[in-house]
Amino acid sequence: MFAIVMLAIGLLSLAGLAMTSARMTAGGGRQMTASAFAQARFDSLASMPCANLAPSGPQTGRTTPVRGVTESWAVTDGAHVKNLIDTLWVTGRARPLVYLSVIPCR
Repeated sequence: MFAIVMLAIGLLSLAGLAMTSARMTAGGGRQMTASAFAQARFDSLASMPCANLAPSGPQTGRTTPVRGVTESWAVTDGAHVKNLIDTLWVTGRARPLVYLSVIPCR
């Protein structure tokens, strides 16, 4: 009887561990998707001429949710650079992920 109780406790613990692991894996996948979106946004903006980025003030944009990720980005003008900020809200995460980059302008 004691062995059956111990086995049941062990199996329940393993089931809980499996559920936690699956939840963390899904969250990691969404964060990886968010970082890929940010990299794609930075690559897209970096391919544009500096004169077209934020020529008369901050330039911003926002996307609709895709795969649990909503993106908001902004380009501001600096001294011979363009400052990029990409903020991504990921489903299941309390705080947004914020990525920063700089494009040098010649």
